[in-house]
Amino acid sequence: MRTSAVLAATAALVLGGSGAASAAQFNGICESKEVCIYRNTYLDGAWIDHQYADPNYINNTYTGGGYPDVGTNDRTSSIDSWDQTWKVRFFVDAYYGGPRQTVGVYARLNTVEYNDQYSSHCWNDGGVSGYSQCSF
Repeated sequence: MRTSAVLAATAALVLGGSGAASAAQFNGICESKEVCIYRNTYLDGAWIDHQYADPNYINNTYTGGGYPDVGTNDRTSSIDSWDQTWKVRFFVDAYYGGPRQTVGVYARLNTVEYNDQYSSHCWNDGGVSGYSQCSF
């Protein structure tokens, strides 16, 4: 019985479990198709990984690098985009409002334009979301 369980686990690893993991939002790992937001400049300190647009950072907390209880709203100093397809736009106000900064495909910003002011972000979605700010 135990041998069959070991063989089944080994087969799962060989057949697909050993491949690259798909991105998982808020798991504390910067992965493909995500953008990571850092508390400090030069991608230092705590970070949070996003796979989807976020209209409001109020309930977000950092998931990597310590400080798990520190909120992310108005606390972004650098950004690392791991998305190889879409640009990401960051906004000073919630719900994609106010001054903004666009991060290019697979780009890194060691310092952001509006330090400690970002409250939302969205990917260039060609207008699918209905927000014109995300059609760029």
